[in-house]
Amino acid sequence: MQLLAQRNHSSVELKQKLSLFYAKKYADDLTIDNNALSSLIDTIIQYCISHCWIDDIHYIGQYIDMRSRKGYGPNRVIGELKQRGLDSTLIKEVFIHKNINWCEIGLIQAQKKFQQFDKKNFQQKAKLFQFLAYRGFQQDEINQIYSLL
Repeated sequence: MQLLAQRNHSSVELKQKLSLFYAKKYADDLTIDNNALSSLIDTIIQYCISHCWIDDIHYIGQYIDMRSRKGYGPNRVIGELKQRGLDSTLIKEVFIHKNINWCEIGLIQAQKKFQQFDKKNFQQKAKLFQFLAYRGFQQDEINQIYSLL
């Protein structure tokens, strides 16, 4: 319960944290079966889902909002969510319903990074493209941002 009170968790994150907790708690107890422990954790996760204490769709939506506000692009956000163990189809489904102007976010980031941008300077153009790609923006978005500068 304390884990759920601190912040939102995905079902995968909560499962990892509970597994680590029970592994430490019962490390010396040889009577505890790993399969039984795994089954117990799955039951706890299902209980939390049935009581709407954890919701992966809501978690993904909040995570996308948070990272986009910090200036990260869609590729970076999707990669981070996949790294957290969330389902790719679920991530894509939530992304479709989000109405985020990624070019506007990228433009703001580019303007922060390059206050004096000279389009004739190819070195600066390369740095801009590299910066935005690192931030997770797609090539067509980067080209559109470049045209807006």
